[in-house]
Amino acid sequence: MSYRMKKKICLFTAHSPQTGGGGVILRSLTAHLGAFSFDWYYVAGSVAAGYEKGYLGRGIMGGAILKDMLLTRRMLKQQPVAEIDAIVNALLQADCEAYWIVTHNEGLRVAAELIKRQKDRPIHITVHDDWAGALCARSVRYKFMKSVANRLTTWVLRHAASIDVISTEMEAYYQKMCGVEAAVCHRYLPADTIAQHSYKTSSDAKELVVGHIGSIYDKKDFLSFLSMLVQFAQSKRQTAMLKMWGCHLNMSDVPNALRGNVTFYPTLPEDKALPELSQCAFVYAMYPFAPALKIFGATSLPTKLTSYLQAGRPILGHGPADSTLASFLKNTRTGAMWTSGDQQTGFDVLQAVSSLEFNSTQWQHARESYFGERNLQVMTQFLNPEGK
Repeated sequence: MSYRMKKKICLFTAHSPQTGGGGVILRSLTAHLGAFSFDWYYVAGSVAAGYEKGYLGRGIMGGAILKDMLLTRRMLKQQPVAEIDAIVNALLQADCEAYWIVTHNEGLRVAAELIKRQKDRPIHITVHDDWAGALCARSVRYKFMKSVANRLTTWVLRHAASIDVISTEMEAYYQKMCGVEAAVCHRYLPADTIAQHSYKTSSDAKELVVGHIGSIYDKKDFLSFLSMLVQFAQSKRQTAMLKMWGCHLNMSDVPNALRGNVTFYPTLPEDKALPELSQCAFVYAMYPFAPALKIFGATSLPTKLTSYLQAGRPILGHGPADSTLASFLKNTRTGAMWTSGDQQTGFDVLQAVSSLEFNSTQWQHARESYFGERNLQVMTQFLNPEGK
């Protein structure tokens, strides 16, 4: 009896397999790419349960500010960094037929070193966030490293065997910046994750409950939304309650007058968060208006949208009109976007989202368009281009 051996892939991330949007996306893909076996190597603050074998220790980024800035700059300038060499040497010893490297944090330099040090195994690159546009733009520590980050990004993308990115906007951005071709790959959601939902917003409810999970990118923009939400609810003779899971803010960040309208909860696993989100009138997602984060908002895509889609609740987007978040809501018709600070416009958006009911066909179409089987096909083609 003959059987087909699975192709061995060495996957490296500079974050834990169990945390963050990147981990969610990658786990969804590896779990459904049955033609491959994956050895997932990573650097992180601690070992991830179920992924003990691939733990390579802590990365160089983070910690004491001065040391972090010096090492990170050396890393981006492709100067010798012992910790990076140790990671690369471990990956070179991996029993694999191809590499899959995510460019987040140390991953960008690790990809460059693997490209330079070996030619026998192809290297596929995944970009979820642009290094200069997201990591440098969102950090005081790294904000002066944009030019070297862009140079290293360009070099890696031009020398990789293949590239996938998180949005069509990022695909166009890198085609213009680096002259490279890439394909879009999102998280994969099986069809049965979009279930029927019976929740119906009641205009008679005394409380208007809104849900949110994950990061808030700009506290000022967030508080602007919260204030508007409270006033909108009052105009409907309701009390607004914004429930937030896994947010880095706390009650001291909220003005006294608004503290009764928001509740912070610890991060929940997605299977525990979905029932909570599904009981909200709608859910909230934001991307920042700050000019420094324009590239981030225009090329990345919030992973929380995949959870919101499964929860079956309308989405209120808050951010620039040219963001990927705005494009998603326009293309899928699963919510509405507030793109200005104008309160009346905000009221109109809130009214539109409050009136939007769950439509299984429409939500399933959104899944197919963004998070469907095409993502598995893209990764299969990249990881096994010969079709063997």
